[in-house]
This record gives sequence, C-alpha cells and structure tokens, in this order.
Amino acid sequence: MATGAAFPTIDFSTVGPAVGTPFPDIVLPDQHGRTVDLHATRAGRRALVVFYRSARW
Repeated sequence: MATGAAFPTIDFSTVGPAVGTPFPDIVLPDQHGRTVDLHATRAGRRALVVFYRSARW
C-alpha cells in the first residue's frame, strides 16, 4: 500500500563530478564476471560507461 510519502528533491547540478572532469582509471567486472580495465581497454579512445541497476534486489 502506498503511504503517500514524498521523495526528497535532489539538485543534480550539485551531485557528482563537474562536466568535463576526466573519468578515473577503474577496473570493474563485465557482464560475464571478467575484469575490465577501462583505461587499457579504451586505448585513448572515448568510452561510454553505463551503470545499470538490476531489477534483482
């Protein structure tokens, strides 16, 4: 049953890094569990990083 409670308002312009800030060098698992080094994989090219929250909680 919904309680009617409101979610807090977030000013997204003040959350996270500023536009143009370089992405940190990170190593994360891919969808198969293999580690991927973003810096080594992109080899100087641009990259798009998508964070997806699974429906399985």
